[in-house]
Amino acid sequence: MASSGSSSTSSGPVATGSRRRRLVLRLSQKDALQALFQQNPYPRIATRERLARELGMAESRVQVWFQNQRRRRLKQSLSPSEYVHQEGEAGTTSTPMPLSPPPRPQSSSPGDSAREARRKRTVISPFQTRTLVQGFMRDHFPGIAAREELARQSGIPEPRIQIWFQN
Repeated sequence: MASSGSSSTSSGPVATGSRRRRLVLRLSQKDALQALFQQNPYPRIATRERLARELGMAESRVQVWFQNQRRRRLKQSLSPSEYVHQEGEAGTTSTPMPLSPPPRPQSSSPGDSAREARRKRTVISPFQTRTLVQGFMRDHFPGIAAREELARQSGIPEPRIQIWFQN
């Protein structure tokens, strides 16, 4: 994930395919993320936004890094027998699911208060809803390029569109 001397690549439209380019973290970025993760593996939005500004990356990428890091920690701490396997739709693959999620700790990092503001809900107009539904009818699982086009058409940020499709 990190290599010394490499630069951070931002996620932008991809010419071929629909996958977001892999984020390559500088060693200093990785160290800062890991230091905060040790203090609080569940940082709130204000903390993630501040860290993203300091590191020069998108808040959504910081959020995904923390999700991935929590998953890695969970996988390392649980034995295979502690996982419940759910069969996929085709019945050929199984996805490990933890029996119960880890408890969310109280926030402990500087600048984080117990009553820290949550991200405001995204209000979606009827026009934006029609645009998203039309996109959904074309593709139930749009890639980054399609989501960025929907963001351009609707005026909704791409990370919010990604969440809309997930829900």
